[in-house]
Amino acid sequence: MSLRALFRVELGRLLCGRLTWLAVAATLLGPLAGYGLYRPAYGDSMASLYLANPMLTGGLIGAAAFALLMLASLEKPRRSRIAAITDAALSPLRLAAVRLFSVLAMAVLTVLATGLLYLPYTWYKLDIVFSLGDYWLATALILLSGPVMGTLLAAAVDQFAYRLDISLAVVLACIVFSQGAWCSRFFLAQWCVPLVTALSDAFGSAVIWRTALYSRIVWLCLLTSLYLLSLLGVRQYGRGLIGSFARHLRFAALPLLAATLAAGGGILWARQPFIDHSPSDWMSYQPEDRSNTALTLAGTEIEARIESYLLGTLSGTASYRITNTSGESQELYFELDSGYRVREVTANGNPVEWEDMCNDYIAAREVRCVLPAEEQITLVVEYGGMPKMWNAQEELMSSAGFISGKGIELFGSHLAPSLLLQLAGEETPVTLDIALRDSMTLVSSGTTRRGAPNGDGTTNWHAEDAGAGELRIFAGDYMCRTLEGGGFPIEFWYSAKYEPRLAGEGIDIMQEAIDYCTEHYGPRTFTQDKPFKIVQSTVFQFGGSASGNISQMGESYFSDQNLASPDKGADSAEVLAHEIIHQWWGLGVSLADMEDANWTDEGMTTYSTYRLMAELKGEEYARANYVEKWERTTSQNAQSFYMRHPEYLAVLPEAYAAEVKAAADSVNWYDGTALMIYRAEQKIGRERLDAVLARLYTQGGGELPPYITLGDFLNACDLEEGEIGRA
Repeated sequence: MSLRALFRVELGRLLCGRLTWLAVAATLLGPLAGYGLYRPAYGDSMASLYLANPMLTGGLIGAAAFALLMLASLEKPRRSRIAAITDAALSPLRLAAVRLFSVLAMAVLTVLATGLLYLPYTWYKLDIVFSLGDYWLATALILLSGPVMGTLLAAAVDQFAYRLDISLAVVLACIVFSQGAWCSRFFLAQWCVPLVTALSDAFGSAVIWRTALYSRIVWLCLLTSLYLLSLLGVRQYGRGLIGSFARHLRFAALPLLAATLAAGGGILWARQPFIDHSPSDWMSYQPEDRSNTALTLAGTEIEARIESYLLGTLSGTASYRITNTSGESQELYFELDSGYRVREVTANGNPVEWEDMCNDYIAAREVRCVLPAEEQITLVVEYGGMPKMWNAQEELMSSAGFISGKGIELFGSHLAPSLLLQLAGEETPVTLDIALRDSMTLVSSGTTRRGAPNGDGTTNWHAEDAGAGELRIFAGDYMCRTLEGGGFPIEFWYSAKYEPRLAGEGIDIMQEAIDYCTEHYGPRTFTQDKPFKIVQSTVFQFGGSASGNISQMGESYFSDQNLASPDKGADSAEVLAHEIIHQWWGLGVSLADMEDANWTDEGMTTYSTYRLMAELKGEEYARANYVEKWERTTSQNAQSFYMRHPEYLAVLPEAYAAEVKAAADSVNWYDGTALMIYRAEQKIGRERLDAVLARLYTQGGGELPPYITLGDFLNACDLEEGEIGRA
């Protein structure tokens, strides 16, 4: 009987089984749990909430369901005592393989049906940020991974154990372990479904797709190797495990292929190209000071090219004008992204020997070379590769530099080598020439100029800035709105996907927030030549950050989930105002207190949003939608059972206790701290409080500089903590 005929018969048998349809139903319904019951992804972008979480949950449930189906398929001949008859007619190895392929075929068909089933709802929820390509990538790499990996592992374990109960226990234990704290730290440790911390709405999730595909290949190699090895243990002629092994070893191809796949998986694991090798004790590690004061950098010119958007690789040539005042040859060290490799180094046109120090530290490594004794040196470094991720951020899949077909973010050593020497001055120029896809717009910390199209789907861009490592670039489908604060322009760069959401009231309320903060706290001080830029960035930054004249706002700030947050505002426009106010409180200056973890920027920003709404919509509206809400939620929090009896938190399951604490912290961070500041206003007056906040914003705190502590605030208001409690 041919393999095709056997496969057809076995697949038909599966389709007649009730357990098959139970596995299908479990997988079809599994993603529903990801909408609320189980949310493994950290990110709160729309794609994270309505694509990543359902697919991950469906994959895990599908893994368990199809593992059970595989085990039942292998157990049935043994339980019905017909194994001896079938083994006499057909090779048990062929039968085992056919049963595996039949279950895998059912898994593929089920996942395809699941993908089609959830497509309309996902499209509806993601709306303007929906990507059909990302949807099917998630279906193939996340959802399908669970049933396939679960089936392979179940088949391999059963052919060793020959016990359904033991095999099922092993598979379930492996699934649970893969979702534990240790495995969640490493993308290669996730055997069942890939590590997915978030999915981007606007700038691409290339880092997730690359690591997911890579880890699936690794685990397919390892599990297939284990399965081929387990085939040697398929029982025949009444022999046990060892006897069957001895008999089947005559099929030399099986152990050889198993060894080859295991070796291939091991090599891929050891040589993964995504994560650097920084020391685990990086906080205590003290890198040497390699800066050479005998060398002065007069200027930098970078020519870069994206080699592959699919792989995220870049190549570049960086030219540095250096002055050597020593009259002697000098050692020069420069830092480069851990994923880049130096291809050639020349000084004044002559080749220079260089040495890669292989000392990864925070996604960068050092390269050493020796410069000639000449006074004026033109150093040219050719390099290329794929930016790597710092291993301390692997569990978040957060990378300082990334390249994808939808978005690019590069700076410092992730863009070009950063030389360890002194600058000729703060205005030491740095320029960049790069060709990008026609659909992309370049945003930089300096000035940018769009060049002519190349005719091959790319356009040349030129950027200029000043200072070593100061040039920071972003690329994507950016649009710009120019706002104003204190007479200076403020450029707001955001993905074109969000234009329908930000048009009209959204932009107007952002301008009102800027005007309010500028008037009450002071302007963000930048110049006409180098304006303040607010740039929407990828969800993998997990929030916002600030550097120089660039302030980044993670794309999740503009998600429906965030814009509907009652903690930040009464409607989506007010939440946008809240996020803009964070450019002053949070990214301009920060609140922190070693003795009060709930004293945060969120509370100050929430209070400022209330004040802004009081000016725009009236005191009655602001009090009803902010102050009364703060009083209500803080009172409910204080009266909750676990706040009154915190000793019971210790006996709760860890996950549930964490949820209770997170909910309480959220109330204290937003509403509680905002209510404290409001009560201070009631005691000392609004005008005096405004003066206090303006002084703290411009001068910073004194107890824990530059942070503003609760003590700094109370001292400035001449108040005691007990006078303005949170509850």
